[in-house]
Order: sequence, then C-alpha cells, then structure tokens
Amino acid sequence: MDFSNKVLRSIPNSIFDLYKPVSRWESFYLRTRWRLCPFELIESCIPLKGRILDFGCGYGMLSNFLAERSSERSVVGIDMNSTRMEVASRSVFNRKNIHFHLGDVGSLNVSSFGAAVMTDVLHHIRDDQVEILLRKIHRCLGDDGLLAILDVDRKPFWKFCITYSIDSLLNPKDRLWYRPLGRLEEILKSSGFQTGKIIRADRGLPLADVLLLCRKS
Repeated sequence: MDFSNKVLRSIPNSIFDLYKPVSRWESFYLRTRWRLCPFELIESCIPLKGRILDFGCGYGMLSNFLAERSSERSVVGIDMNSTRMEVASRSVFNRKNIHFHLGDVGSLNVSSFGAAVMTDVLHHIRDDQVEILLRKIHRCLGDDGLLAILDVDRKPFWKFCITYSIDSLLNPKDRLWYRPLGRLEEILKSSGFQTGKIIRADRGLPLADVLLLCRKS
C-alpha cells in the first residue's frame, strides 16, 4: 500500500473519540502525534491475528489502532508512565481485544506474542539498558515472532535536526540516545534478532524515522 499521500493526516474520529473527554493538552498531543508518526505504515506490517505487544505505548494510539483494524488481534499496551497509562486505560471501555498495563515488560505474565512493536522508544533508553530490554522482548515472542521498531536515524541530517528539536521540546528533562542505523542493527543482532527489512518511514514527514522489521534468530 502506498502511504505517500496519507502522511500528516488527521487522527481518525474512531480513534480520537475513544479518548473523550480530553484536555487541551491531550487533544494537542493526540492530534500532533498522529500527524507525525506513520501509524498506518506500522499497522500494515503487523499480523492481523494473534497477540500483539505494544511496548512503550504512551497514550495507546497505536494499540487502539491495531485493535480497531482487526478484531482478531489481542493487543497489550505497556508503559511506565502512569499519567499516559491513565489516559490510555480510559480509552478501553468494554472492548475485549485490548488491554493496558503500567510497568515494565518484566511485570507481564508472559505467554508468547506473535509480534511486538516499539515506536520512538529506544532513543529514550541508555546504552547499557537497551540490550537488556530487547532480550526481554525476545523472550516474550513466539518462535517466529516479529519485532517492529520505529526509531530515529541520523540521516538525512536536516530531518534529524528537526527530530532532535521536537524531542527536546517534548522531553526537556530527558537525555536522549540517538544511534546510527548500523549500530542499532548490531544491538539487535546481539540481542537475538535478525533485521529482515528496513523501511524509510519519513516519506512526506519532516522527521528522520526508520522502521526495522526483525525476527528472532
């Protein structure tokens, strides 16, 4: 599917309405985040059936989108930010194929997931913790499990500069770790993953996003 004409789209009403009522900040964040993150591209790469783990799910927009697009997905979103988890949890209502958990992936009663997604997570985690996290994700996945990672590349440089500026504005107190694509592939390999496909996810966007599709090796 060609997503070149779908970037910077408004958040679908079916997703936004799940969060109502929202504060002005929540409305701004949800709308802006949707416009700047290629959720539709990510969703198109995820199996339509099975258990899906969304690690670092934030307000849960991708989790909700995955669950909405297929009732045969069972989506589990997890994040360590209690404020964001509170917002995400109230979007569930009585739906049976989506759940949110506050905590680390180690706090889950894990059975095999068919796929896991991580969007804009790894550059918030310091070097000595990244491989530990990825190995935890590795243990959560089934034998042919898929790991989809959206993160920041350093190229093209002008897009990286814009990405850095936005991240610094939204996370003024956080230190950020931006890794070259080759370095990220090395970390994935040492954590038990093989990178099968790399997709430039910045088409039509002012951000240096790249999507890595990995399998357990």
